[in-house]
Amino acid sequence: MSLLLLADSGEVAHRLTETEVVAYVLLDLALIVAAARLVGWVFVKLRQPRVIGEIVAGVLLGPTLLGGSVATESGDSGSGLVGELFPLQAFEFLNLLATLALVLFMLLVGLEVEQRFFRGHGRQIIVLAVAVTGIPFLLGFGVAAVLDKPDVWRVLTTRDGEDVPFVTHGLFVGAGLAVTAFPVMARILQEKNLLSTEIGAVAIGSAAISLPLMFVVIASAFATGPHGVPESAAVKLLLAVGLAAFLLLVVRPALRWFLKRRYRPGEELDAVVFAVLLIGALLAAAVADRIGVQALTGGFLFGAAVPQLPGLAQAVIVRLHDLVVIVLIPVLLTVAGLHTNLREFALADVGGLLLFLGAMVVAKWGVSAFVGPAVGLSWRESNALGVLMNCRGLEILIVGLIGLQAGVLTEQMMAVFVVGAIVTTLMTGPLFDLFAPRVPVEPRPAPGAEAELAEIGEAEGSA
Repeated sequence: MSLLLLADSGEVAHRLTETEVVAYVLLDLALIVAAARLVGWVFVKLRQPRVIGEIVAGVLLGPTLLGGSVATESGDSGSGLVGELFPLQAFEFLNLLATLALVLFMLLVGLEVEQRFFRGHGRQIIVLAVAVTGIPFLLGFGVAAVLDKPDVWRVLTTRDGEDVPFVTHGLFVGAGLAVTAFPVMARILQEKNLLSTEIGAVAIGSAAISLPLMFVVIASAFATGPHGVPESAAVKLLLAVGLAAFLLLVVRPALRWFLKRRYRPGEELDAVVFAVLLIGALLAAAVADRIGVQALTGGFLFGAAVPQLPGLAQAVIVRLHDLVVIVLIPVLLTVAGLHTNLREFALADVGGLLLFLGAMVVAKWGVSAFVGPAVGLSWRESNALGVLMNCRGLEILIVGLIGLQAGVLTEQMMAVFVVGAIVTTLMTGPLFDLFAPRVPVEPRPAPGAEAELAEIGEAEGSA
């Protein structure tokens, strides 16, 4: 199952030559990188997360500012200035780069998960992960039931005039409520020297479980056959668990054996080691995509399965950081922006927008604040955890793009997702500072790649 929208090239009247495609792709990449750096720089100067500027840059490169439309799956070759700048064949290539961006980005996130902090917090992590994933999905069905009233809300659940099954729509609305910006969470906890504390372990551990679990659930929205969604979701979950078990029980020992012979801490990363890790991440992503839990989940699971040897994650980050953060992530955000037309967002959509934003806060912050004390966190820690969970970053845009591909979400709803990403990410820094534990935490040397987490976090923004 492809993650992003790919148009049907067979219905396009005019196809570019190979040299024209190359020229358009190079021009588009230059435009995307320039816009992301410029608008991101402006937002940093305004003391806001860079990722918000990059999301805005992606929107500005789309029909919201330039007008027209981009090529779609239905065979529309696009129109206006957007259609001229991003013709079908060039846009298809950008889609592939966006998928690669997700796989490599989640590989880096998986490498950064400090698993040693999870010891002794297993029950807390599992209980919280299930709560902050399951309850938002349940709430999503309630929100979807309200949005399904076209005489009241204009953020409709149909696309191209076709009805969308309520269960499918509810799952995607729930996914928008359940998603969390994992890298932002890790970035903030690292900055505050809280990764080694109880709240840090519970937060990172819960998010690490919630991410693949969420993609398993939304993958069930594509279920077909006589037994329906529950059986399909169960099969996907079992296959995803099987993939994770294979990576941890088979691939990890093999990598440990290999790395002991090829990797030398403190030295430049061996090209063979780097190639093996890339191959492993790409293969895991391919398997995850075939299972139906999205390629990025495979990248994350492989990164988490890599043995955490001193300096290894940092060495990989040094190799991948600039490509992923400066080039590939802006491509992903531009793909999202090209499918977001805020011009179509009317006054009649405001009610649905406010309902969704309110549900986002309740689904993550409210649930975390309620469940946190039940697993041993203080009231202040529970609220701080809820604020971190409430940050959506670019992850909600990924969910939105999947929904667009499935024909589940309208462009108005995609605009709601974009606004939700911006609002919840802007909320995170000030509110976390308000609720963050005020107990003194001893600074500790950053193990391995931890010091470089700040660099990865640039793709999502800092608090």
